[in-house]
Amino acid sequence: MFTLFTGQIVVQAISFAVAFVISRIYTVEEIGAYSLFVAISTMLTIVATGRYDAAIVVEEENTNVNALWLLSMLINVGFNLLLFIVLMLFSDSILTAFNLAGISNWILLLPLAVFLGATIKATQFYFNKKSDYKWMRNSDIAKSASNSVLSISLFKYLTGGLIWANIIGSFISTIYLIIKLPAGFFKTISAVFSLASLSVVAKKYKNYLTLYSLSGILNAVVSNGTPIFIIYFFTEKTAGYYFMAEKMVSIPIALIVAAISKVFYQEAAKLYNSDKTAFLALIKGIQKKMFYFLLPFLILLAVIAPYFFKLFGDGWEYAGEMVKYFAVLVFFKNLVSPVGFISNVINRLDILLYFNISIAAIRVGTFYIGSLYFSFEITLLFSSVLLSITYALFDYLLKQQIKKEVIP
Repeated sequence: MFTLFTGQIVVQAISFAVAFVISRIYTVEEIGAYSLFVAISTMLTIVATGRYDAAIVVEEENTNVNALWLLSMLINVGFNLLLFIVLMLFSDSILTAFNLAGISNWILLLPLAVFLGATIKATQFYFNKKSDYKWMRNSDIAKSASNSVLSISLFKYLTGGLIWANIIGSFISTIYLIIKLPAGFFKTISAVFSLASLSVVAKKYKNYLTLYSLSGILNAVVSNGTPIFIIYFFTEKTAGYYFMAEKMVSIPIALIVAAISKVFYQEAAKLYNSDKTAFLALIKGIQKKMFYFLLPFLILLAVIAPYFFKLFGDGWEYAGEMVKYFAVLVFFKNLVSPVGFISNVINRLDILLYFNISIAAIRVGTFYIGSLYFSFEITLLFSSVLLSITYALFDYLLKQQIKKEVIP
């Protein structure tokens, strides 16, 4: 975990430093448009592999691991070819129907962004399975560094510099990961390039394609899709403020959560089959540490954020004011996030699906009601409180399921 943790320090330090520059050279509306593009591409990336990439970590047979990676990539290619065709034919209708005018000039770049993001995700799962954490770390650093440098340098030359920088950064990260795959990797991949081999893993993990894919896109509605709903129900400018507020809050938290989550998934998969008591202890131990980190940090942040955001330039203190309205959700979401993979490990994707249906419905419902009757701030607070309760309930249900297996 230390390898991933050090990587996250570098990644988040780069993002933190560059944010001060970005807030001064790009308008709030441009940042809002960028947040919209990232939200859509991130949501589509989740399902672009049929979620078969997530099964790589829990699969024990090396041959099946390779088959899962190949199957993920084949689905990724097909998904994005179809996406490109749909956008070519119906982009105007889609832009109008979903109020996506802010990314009209870059909507055809979405398939490329999704393809690169899904390739990175699938290949990092492969390295996670092999405990090659340094390649995961280095790819994250390469993406963050190139994205940050290009975000600053391209704004003078390209409209939508933030979007172009994001895509080029993902491309660099993808090339790095492919280069670092083991010698002879593609020979082993060609060995499983058959309908029979792919059918075996496709059938074995069919719930990943159905239940887990649906769960993923619904979860992304809350985790990554909030700027979409802010733009749809409120304004692009508000989305820009929210994006920066959430980004700056997530930077220090990601130092801990991102590294823990990746390592936890692998360790949990091992322990669940060998020692369920230790498996439950692992969950409680991680959450205890997260609790002691998150609670004081978020209380402090909610108080100082408005003053801190003044450093970004005139008007940005409003982004800091937003923090206190969603801090409670950040707390519960990140307390549960490191153990969010439990449903995969214990093969209870149905619980995960019900949870994600709930949080998606709550986010959309509260934003819709809020847009009719309340200010954005009250809407955000109302939505965050309800979502926090749902996260706590999800955590409780998963632990009860594990306890039933530990103590029949």
